Order: sequence, then structure tokens, then C-alpha cells
Amino acid sequence: MNPLKKVYYQGVKMMNLAVLKKLYRGHIILPYHHLVSDGEVPHIKHLYPWKGTKAFEADLDFLASNFKPISLPDILSCVRNGQPIPDNSFLLTFDDGLREVKEVIAPMLLKKGLPAVFFLNSAFVDNKEMYYHFKTSLLIDALEKNAYSDAALAEFRRILQEPAGSPVEALIRHLHRIKYGDRAICDKLGETLGISFTDYLKNVRPFINSDEIQSLVNQGFHLGGHSIDHPYYPPLSLEEQLRQTTGSVDYVTNRFNLDYKVFAFPHYDTGVSKAFFDTLLNGPKPKLDLIFGTSNHKQDISPRILHRFNCERPSVGIEEQVKGILMYGILHAWAGKNKVVRI
Repeated sequence: MNPLKKVYYQGVKMMNLAVLKKLYRGHIILPYHHLVSDGEVPHIKHLYPWKGTKAFEADLDFLASNFKPISLPDILSCVRNGQPIPDNSFLLTFDDGLREVKEVIAPMLLKKGLPAVFFLNSAFVDNKEMYYHFKTSLLIDALEKNAYSDAALAEFRRILQEPAGSPVEALIRHLHRIKYGDRAICDKLGETLGISFTDYLKNVRPFINSDEIQSLVNQGFHLGGHSIDHPYYPPLSLEEQLRQTTGSVDYVTNRFNLDYKVFAFPHYDTGVSKAFFDTLLNGPKPKLDLIFGTSNHKQDISPRILHRFNCERPSVGIEEQVKGILMYGILHAWAGKNKVVRI
């Protein structure tokens, strides 16, 4: 972690939560996660850290003890009726539709009686496709664990356009830099190392399937779209941004017979234009009911846009994370920088 962030979290931990809640001008906190697991997850381990079940349960207990859980329908009701969302409320959200949602996360939430929203990528449901970042994690894992022939590594370097003789560490750094537009290269690299992503999807099942999703709906959880195949939005054309958004939301809404339409950005929403939001949220019959961004609880151009914060870093305890996001909001409000600017 950045040393300055470490000092910041150490400092806010000493602050009084009740005071922060009183000073904070927002109405809800929206922590997001992707994964909760006590085991090794090769397709994610080289991308980001996650919390185990013990730490996640501590998170749930802290949130439930200090804030009031609120459901997605209650939030939608407030937004549609122009009413404020109740103070000191919270809603948990989870991205990417991972298998652990059904196997680990949902049972823990049910035990605590807590609502949640699961945001799904339509291309990944039923393990039809694999997220390209998951492929890069598997490639990195293979390079670190296995010894490959000089010929295989030479071909790997050629595909990556790395200089001859580049060390494995350089190849790994390059894998981390592969972008959405170049994602097809991952399949070629997998063939070079003898990795079948198709077999991995079939045998490991990194994503949840339709029956499991329906089970979550039957248990009272809620769903939203998270793009079709998880691109970074800022480099995309407006047309493609809208296609990715409505494609995923329409899939979830129609497939699981939902009477609401909500969306959460993959990665981040920084730089996404005002035209995007106007197209989806304006008019007598908006195309979406609610959009979740990632700008750490800042206010946006519409009350139908709510911003979340990352709560899955195991290096920061839940108390520090919550106090940190509250203090972040307070400071930005005092400085007049608590609103997202859309161009």
C-alpha cells in the first residue's frame, strides 16, 4: 500500500465513528467486493487481493452494528419518489458474478440477514467466455510455476513482441499491461504454454451459472448488469459504451424476469461523458433506473447515479476503510470537490 494511504488509514482509525457519521453529508455507504475465498484462486491471484471468510464476516458484523442495511428496492423507491436515501444506511454489492458468490458469499449474507446486489457480465454467465484479465493471471501463474522449453518461451516473446532473451519477469510485466483491445493475444499465448482456457472454464467454472443466479433471486438477492465482457469504458466510443451497458442489463432483466434495471461500471467511470448518462437516465421513461459508479461516494449529475468504494483490500481493516471513506467525503465536501464533473 502507498505509505501515505497507510498513514491516512492509521490516522482515521483513531477518529470517532459517531462524529464522522454526523459530519458526513452522504446518505448511504456502498462497499463493493468481487471475491471472498479462503483458497487459492489462480485466475485472480495475480490481479488483486481479496478477503477470506473470517475477515469478511468481521466486515459484515461491523457494518450491521454501525449502519442500517437497505435493499435495492428501497433505494429505487427513494430515487423514483425524489426522497433522500436514509442516513447511515448501507448496501453491499459484488461484481463479476464469480462462482464464490453462490458458494461462499450468499450463504454468509443469508445467515446475517443482509441484502446485496450482484452485478453480472452477460458474456461470462454459464462460463461461456473468460474475462481476459483472468487469462493473464493464469498465464502469469503458469510462468511462475512451470519450466518451459526455450522454444516455447521464444514463441511467447515473439507474440508479445518482447526482445529475444527477455527474462520471465519482463514477460509478466507485459502481461499486466495487456489491454482490452489486445485481449485476443491471450489465446495465442495460452496455446504456447499448453493452457486451454476452454477446459479451465469447463472444469473450474470461475463464473456462476444461470440456475445458481436464479437461486439467488429466489433467495431475495438482486441483480444488475456489469457490461458484456468487462472493458475499460473511457477508451470506448459512446456507441460501444451504450451497447455494453444496455446489452448486459437487458440480458439480466429479461433472463431473470426483473422489474428494474440497474448497472455498475466495470473498472471505473472516470472520463465517461455526460451524453452517456443523459441517454440512459433522462426522459419520461429512462432506460436504466440506477447506475453505480466507483468515485468513492461523490455526488454526480443525477440522483440516479450512486458511487461505491472498494472494500475488499485485506491489508486495511473494515473500521479503517469505513472511517476512511467517510472522512474522504467530509474533506471533499469542505473543499468543494465532492461532485463529479461530466463533460
